[in-house]
Amino acid sequence: MKLKRPDNWLHHLSGALLVLVLSLATTWWLWQFETHNAEIDQRARMDASVQAFASRVEQRMRAQEQVLRGVQGLFSAGAPVGREAFARYVDALQLGADMAGLMGLGWAPLINDVQMPALEATMRAQGYLNFVTTPQGSRPQYAPLVQLEPSVESDKRMLGQDLMVNADYRAALDRSRDSGTSAITAKLTRALESGADAQVGFVMFLPVYHLGAPIATIEERRANLLGWVVAPCRMEAWMAGLPGLYTAAAVGVRIFDGIELSNQSLLFDAAPTSLPKLQASADSLEYMQVAGRTWTLAMAEQADSPDSPAHNKAQMIARNGVFLSAVLALLAWVLLSDRARTVIMATQMTAELRETKEHFELIFDSSPDGMVITQQADGVVVDINKGFTAMTGYERGDVVSISIGVLPIWKSADDRRRYRKELAEHQFCENLEVALVTKTGNTIVGILSAQPATFKGVACFVGVVRDITGRKAIEDRMAHMAQHDTLTGLPNRALFDDRLKQAIVQANRNRGRLALLYVDLDHFKPVNDTLGHAVGDVLLKAVAQRMHDSVRASDTVARIGGDEFVVLLPIVHDDSDALAVAEKIRHVLNQSFEVVAGKMVHISSSTGVAIYPDHGKDEIELSKNADMAMYRSKQQGRNQVLLFAPLLPLAPVDPAAAAI
Repeated sequence: MKLKRPDNWLHHLSGALLVLVLSLATTWWLWQFETHNAEIDQRARMDASVQAFASRVEQRMRAQEQVLRGVQGLFSAGAPVGREAFARYVDALQLGADMAGLMGLGWAPLINDVQMPALEATMRAQGYLNFVTTPQGSRPQYAPLVQLEPSVESDKRMLGQDLMVNADYRAALDRSRDSGTSAITAKLTRALESGADAQVGFVMFLPVYHLGAPIATIEERRANLLGWVVAPCRMEAWMAGLPGLYTAAAVGVRIFDGIELSNQSLLFDAAPTSLPKLQASADSLEYMQVAGRTWTLAMAEQADSPDSPAHNKAQMIARNGVFLSAVLALLAWVLLSDRARTVIMATQMTAELRETKEHFELIFDSSPDGMVITQQADGVVVDINKGFTAMTGYERGDVVSISIGVLPIWKSADDRRRYRKELAEHQFCENLEVALVTKTGNTIVGILSAQPATFKGVACFVGVVRDITGRKAIEDRMAHMAQHDTLTGLPNRALFDDRLKQAIVQANRNRGRLALLYVDLDHFKPVNDTLGHAVGDVLLKAVAQRMHDSVRASDTVARIGGDEFVVLLPIVHDDSDALAVAEKIRHVLNQSFEVVAGKMVHISSSTGVAIYPDHGKDEIELSKNADMAMYRSKQQGRNQVLLFAPLLPLAPVDPAAAAI
């Protein structure tokens, strides 16, 4: 026997080593598989983040362009716009957090040698005694900066700068003039508004043409150009106002001017000190067309971040795999070595099972979450814990021996079917959100999970319900706040723009028509000035309620700023439908408002109506034309509804009067 013992020992050792090698090989394969899958998931997440962030950048640029189009309409109205009128107009825009990074709005007329003396004389007569166009010299055309609002002392030193001399400015000016749309410059490192070294930025230009002049061709646009609206922007501040910029500590956002990824073309870097060097192959890239230029958005996640899924899951598999491989090898050694150790192991396992059972019973009895044990065969409830009773109000005698499917705890039959389907198809259920009804009739929202287990020798499912009613209410409230005006509760500009785009897509698909109403309150400013902003807020909420009550449930009323409202009618048959709704709104707003006890206020409204597709093929053109019709309503005496008429010229606009 003693001579055979070494052979048996070697046999047992070889068996344990074989188990160890197979386990480690399996661990290595799982580690490689999980690493590959995590990299694919990471790339998918990054691509989705890049596309979502690029969409926010493009929306921000379109919103800024809309501000410039308002100034474009002011200068193209036909009447001269004085410096004070322009300054009041810019001040009325109240450019705040929504337009962070936009350093001001300016005006640069297109003039020639003959017009230059008169321009310089006019500027000096307005108090700019040292005004002169720089650089001096004779040129066929000039585009001097004559105004930049809001004005600060440093702006005055820049007045007179000929923007056409600078190659970067000239390229954007020409592109804007020839296309008739907005255009931005390439990356700039010197600020237009101060001329000194500053943060990286760009300048946006929008052309203004002579009133009524033809601009259908490039030649006509070049011949009838009046000047440009100028908007200098600082990239750091512009991006700081963008929602969702810093999505995670390990994710970096970079924007480049053009398609070349280099420090020379870098416009913005969210975390310049914490990210590795530029590696185009490791970045998720998105090419954006913004105002005539190509921007490249690059988002990168540090591969060695301790929070990255690739790091966490792969390391967990490696650690647990090595540990389990060692345990399996040791177990094989014990099982193969002799019967005595097997008996000891069986005894230890029995003790562990007993401890596991006791541990389960402890958790089952003391858990604050609701737990219910049901038979796998027929779904009959075997037992519930105190947490289930506290959560639902049902005692053990109310539910035991009753099928879980017929208990009156399900708010929706769809939730019950989904739960039973998950168990039937997968034999488990994880994080299923369901609505439950308590014994007293209250509704709660819970997260339901279930795992198979053996209970008293019967195959069962152990279900766990966690009450998330409070968290769900907070999430719903936050989602509502992000998409609605805090004062009136109406949809805000972001939600309204989304609904308008969807309505246009639906109308285009069904070959239908929709209407867009721009409603501006008349004589609202005197209410604020005489009675105070608190009374003005009460009036705005009353106006919002009346407008909301005047339209269909399928229509949308939104507040887009100040005393300006918009109404979307997604389905109209003809112009008369839209005009009838607009007249109804005008009529209800003409009724008196009791803003404080015994104090009545009388206001009216001016409404512009635009019909899709008659007055615009997209949301930008449709909104512009509805806004234009509203301004015409104000010019023609207020308190009326006007349908957009593209052939009627705009009368001169008095910005101060239009704001009342």
